[in-house]
Amino acid sequence: MPFPLPPGSFRAELREAHGGLFEAIAEHPFVRGVGDGSLPKESFAYFLSQDLLYLDEFAKVLAAGAVLADSPDTRQLFLQHAANVRAVEQRLHETLLPALGVDADGVRSQEPKPGTLAYTSHLHHAAKGPLPLLVAAVLPCYWVYAEVGELLLARQPRDPLYRTWVESYASPQFAESVAAQLDLVDRLAPLAGEPLREEMHRAFRRSLRYEWMFWDQAYRLADWPVGP
Repeated sequence: MPFPLPPGSFRAELREAHGGLFEAIAEHPFVRGVGDGSLPKESFAYFLSQDLLYLDEFAKVLAAGAVLADSPDTRQLFLQHAANVRAVEQRLHETLLPALGVDADGVRSQEPKPGTLAYTSHLHHAAKGPLPLLVAAVLPCYWVYAEVGELLLARQPRDPLYRTWVESYASPQFAESVAAQLDLVDRLAPLAGEPLREEMHRAFRRSLRYEWMFWDQAYRLADWPVGP
């Protein structure tokens, strides 16, 4: 595990309570398929397309975190992370998507798939505050991708597209961002009352479930069940 779990920390509490969801994500056939190269390119293109739409909204949620921030340092953290998300969009999606025959601008004109819309709607709801709730809701995106990145990098994907994507989430720079969010949730949780801490658990758990669903919809090429 790339990040320590100090005894008594809120991150350790979250991990103990919801560890089964982390395991389910790591074992999803989409994730395994990236590692062994068996994932169909169609599923990967679907995933990247939806991730582009997701990250557009995720950056807005992080910007909302800057508004809710309780200190100048926290405000700067969220602003920097929002900028980092924009950079990831440009570097990954606007290079990998064309390699898969997909136009990034065309993706942005499309309606998000059901899992994407559900996840981003959940995050926007959390972005209304308070700050600890927002942090708990966005944390799975950081933590899951860091662990999946480390897991898959160890498997040394041979496909160059898959390897490029994996390396971006196994990088020291991304690890720094994850560590900062983990430190933040550990700082905020002790200041929250028990009802808010329970809300944080619920928001964290729901985001983890949406993370699993995000992989799953790409693996299945899921679409809206009724017509336009």
